[in-house]
Amino acid sequence: MKTSEKVKRVKKLQWGEDFPYPVVLSEYSAKRGHKILFYNRAFSNNFVQYKGNLDKTTLEELLGDYFKGNGLIVIYIKNSPYCVINFSISKKRKLHLFIEEKAWLRFPQWYHTERLASLGKLAGEISHELNNPLGGILLYANMLKEELPKSSKWADLVDRIIKLTTRCKIISKALLDFGKPERAKKEWINLNEPILNIYDIIKDYQIFKKIKFTFDLDPALPKYYANQTQMEQVFLNLFTNAAESMKGEGEIKVETKAKDDKIIIRISDTGPGIPEDILPYIFDPFFTTKKTGKGTGLGLSICHSIIRRHSGEIRVETNPSGGATFEIILPLPTREALREDGF
Repeated sequence: MKTSEKVKRVKKLQWGEDFPYPVVLSEYSAKRGHKILFYNRAFSNNFVQYKGNLDKTTLEELLGDYFKGNGLIVIYIKNSPYCVINFSISKKRKLHLFIEEKAWLRFPQWYHTERLASLGKLAGEISHELNNPLGGILLYANMLKEELPKSSKWADLVDRIIKLTTRCKIISKALLDFGKPERAKKEWINLNEPILNIYDIIKDYQIFKKIKFTFDLDPALPKYYANQTQMEQVFLNLFTNAAESMKGEGEIKVETKAKDDKIIIRISDTGPGIPEDILPYIFDPFFTTKKTGKGTGLGLSICHSIIRRHSGEIRVETNPSGGATFEIILPLPTREALREDGF
């Protein structure tokens, strides 16, 4: 065996060798199927019954035609049930994860922990790279603002640049703190304010220009003990999701009210709604129905996480007349809860 082939072989065996489950990276071809590019040691050890050169075969030839779609499937290998998760990582390439059914209950907690650790590291690196250019934009925008007369038609646009850049820095800071146990600063706020703040920021975006917003906000809404930036993130994600589902045309209705010691927020759209078969999964991290490269599947998961951290719940239903409604229910905190939060 040539030295280059030995190196290539070693790399293949070392690829994901610390991962306890069999993993395969494949590249799809319409003629042959999913050609095996890489596999880890757990795959070669667990599937020793398949002889021959794995580098020159496809998953279809080994196991059958199960790998075209994304998501979870169950297949039988040597009469043993395996849960297989297929991830699209590019237009042609996929990652396939094989987990024995008896190990499935142990997998989610391990996978969630490892994935959050990886995401936290990546988020910190992204945040670090963003902070310097954002700081420069803020500096130059403020210098420009000082030079402009207050009556200038450009003053309002510069203010918008400053406001949006400041928001980006806040989000960048949140990325830096991603996965850390520190609690975000909370304060007493009227939840109508973050709703209107986000609307004021996004109303001129291209995707929202043909969307009609209708607000039915309770003027007597009691204040809630929350982190305003995080709540703004929730409303930004929900508004953006609604706009994308309607392809930039339709209506978004926002309602707030207090009922039975709870604050209820409802955000409805006139889009196509959400198919019942995917409703149970929409808050799962990385779950998305968008085409590859068009979405990460994290928006609704982040919303769910933020609302849970505020002791609330978020749910969704498809409207009989069309469209979807997201409902956020936040219980007004008791004195004991506030004391536990350090207030």
